[in-house]
Amino acid sequence: MIEETIISCIIIYMVLRLFITQNRLERMPYLNVINFGVAAVITLKNPSPLGAITSMVYFILATVGANAIAFTISKVKEIEQ
Repeated sequence: MIEETIISCIIIYMVLRLFITQNRLERMPYLNVINFGVAAVITLKNPSPLGAITSMVYFILATVGANAIAFTISKVKEIEQ
């Protein structure tokens, strides 16, 4: 129960930071934290095998999203130079 509360607080904080931040490049890591936090909450809320499968699928897709975010950040930095 305490783990879910801590992770949920972190997700809410990152959502607030996501809306406050003006720069798109600075928003991307916050979005990444939100994705991985949601995967963790899915795992903690559903202790069944189906919950584990759902969490694994979401985690894999969040990892693909994180790689896309990292690629975008590197391309933006190349363009700015």
